[in-house]
Amino acid sequence: MIEKFLVISYFDMLLGPNILYCKTEDTNNIYEFPDLKKLLEFIDDEGTFLFSFRKFQTVNTVFYMKSDIARGGEDLLMISCVIRASYFKNELTDILQYLEAKKPILEKFAAELKVLPNFNLILHKHKQNPTIKQFTQYCKEINVDFFSIYDKFFDLIYPESEIRIITQDINLQKKILLIGPKGSGKDTFLRSIEALQFYSQNKLDIPTRILGIIIDNIILSSSADFLDDKIGLDNAQAIIFLIKNQDKNHYNEVNSLIEKFISSYSNQRFGTVPLLIINNVFKGKIPLREKDIRKNISQLKKIKREKIPIKFYSLNVNKQDPKLLDPLKWLIKEIFT
Repeated sequence: MIEKFLVISYFDMLLGPNILYCKTEDTNNIYEFPDLKKLLEFIDDEGTFLFSFRKFQTVNTVFYMKSDIARGGEDLLMISCVIRASYFKNELTDILQYLEAKKPILEKFAAELKVLPNFNLILHKHKQNPTIKQFTQYCKEINVDFFSIYDKFFDLIYPESEIRIITQDINLQKKILLIGPKGSGKDTFLRSIEALQFYSQNKLDIPTRILGIIIDNIILSSSADFLDDKIGLDNAQAIIFLIKNQDKNHYNEVNSLIEKFISSYSNQRFGTVPLLIINNVFKGKIPLREKDIRKNISQLKKIKREKIPIKFYSLNVNKQDPKLLDPLKWLIKEIFT
């Protein structure tokens, strides 16, 4: 499975946003590959920024290149470094640090393309998503030394040693564990927040970008696996417990889960693992108050002594309400500060 991409796109005067070149030709056939053309459609200012898609993280630099044949005398281009977030081995913060480190390299790449002789002529072939073969032929016809520059920067952005470190052991990745008794709404919660994040992905603000990374790194874990030590806090960046509102049958299991959480937490040597408890309030039900939840989950009394970051929310996870993102914003604050 290919996990790293370097994509050149531009705004064609006749076709609109268009993909010019990527080493992987069939990105359209890659499940949920970022729609970079849509991203370019809404941007006309130069700059470098991070942007989160559902399963991919990107860092992009947008720039103008002078051209005598372009409308207004300039062509608009974008270089995108795209990588699957799920392939990062280390903590979530490493994803942001990794992408931030690529910004100056992308900007140098853009600077070299700006002065590459005849490169602007290729942008006016007006071919929708040219194939690698077609693009190679254009470069030969117009005598554009594109590939030596592209390959140089591809290797600078994605050193083989670095990628091996990131991807060598997917089982050691630190994730956000989503745990809860059967019927608590874990799958529904994940689908709801993914939908909300998808509809807000055109926002370029930092919280929205980080939110995408958080969602990409949530994994569903069964209560049994957690209790049987098949998963542990050494692989967790945070834990979300989902409980069903006013379902007393859940409380014994939740108490066991939290007891295990506290026991594992006490043996941790490094860092903190925040605990987020979401009380799933089904339609027509009256939500329990926080003090009632604490009363039913007796193990929570021990959490205060351990100084574990903890937060309660009562929400209907079946409803795609923007309020569902509030718990994740709290997690962002705990993880990144």
